[in-house]
Formats: sequence, C-alpha cells, structure tokens
Amino acid sequence: MLFVTEEGLPITEHLPEDHEGLQMYGEVKDPTPNKGRALRDKAEEREIERKERPS
Repeated sequence: MLFVTEEGLPITEHLPEDHEGLQMYGEVKDPTPNKGRALRDKAEEREIERKERPS
C-alpha cells in the first residue's frame, strides 16, 4: 500500500531505488510528512517489543 498525494500520485520518496513504483512515477515527495505516520520511526523498536511480548 502506498500513500498518495491529493492529485492521486503515489508518494515514492522513501521507496528503494529499484522499486517499480519509483521507476514508473519518479520521485514524488510527501506533501505532509508529519501526518498520519507517527510510528514510522519506531518500527525497529516495536518489532523487538513484539518478539519479546508473551503470546
């Protein structure tokens, strides 16, 4: 799933260089980088927490 701009273009600035979406659309910057993705910088920390949590 990709986030899109108001124009409907997928935000591609964080995709790997060889990603199909980046090749198709070029680099599309996120117009609202602080909106809706508050935990994106905590992915590694959350994964460790998930593994250590008893199920």
